[in-house]
Amino acid sequence: MGLRERKKAATRRTLQRAAVRLAMERGSESVTVDDIVAAADVSKRTFFNYFSSKDEAIVGDGPPRPDDEAREIFVAQGPTGDLLEDLKVFLLAPLAGTDSDDLRQRLADIRERKRLVQQEPQLTPRLMAAFADMERYVGESVAERLGEDPDDIRPQIVASLGITAMRFSMRRLQTHSAASGSADSQDDAAEFRALFDQAFDALRRTFRPAS
Repeated sequence: MGLRERKKAATRRTLQRAAVRLAMERGSESVTVDDIVAAADVSKRTFFNYFSSKDEAIVGDGPPRPDDEAREIFVAQGPTGDLLEDLKVFLLAPLAGTDSDDLRQRLADIRERKRLVQQEPQLTPRLMAAFADMERYVGESVAERLGEDPDDIRPQIVASLGITAMRFSMRRLQTHSAASGSADSQDDAAEFRALFDQAFDALRRTFRPAS
């Protein structure tokens, strides 16, 4: 990711964090776009370059989406030729090159948004829609790799398993962090990757062809 893209991503995250923090403090219905831009110290025009509404900023993006380069590698049967292994690499691609501090902050953002949704359940459908968009994108990528229609069962099932593994890893990480009392642990990044590996290992063992 180039410098310009990193700056845009940083501005987007700053707006999202401001929106979530204000919603936690005041309730989402009481937060305005003016409040968010003031807290993030940006212009209203900048806000609407990134989001169409305050609700979109509050709910956030859902799981980070692999970029076009990662998708091209995956669709071309890469990097290993094994569908499950390559799906794992594909889903982790947005975290490649991410340092521990940045990943730890992203995980903290997800935890904070989860607390907000628990506090305001009416936001749940919007959050689920973000996951559905990601699952649809992954399903289309799997379908292209397999040479099948995106509406066929197999690409959709494979995509659903991948997203489920990601959500499982996040839930397990949150449970571990809560139990240890260290939600911002220095080990969060490594533990998330390890949990994701374990989830895919479990899938592989479960669906391994009988010998």
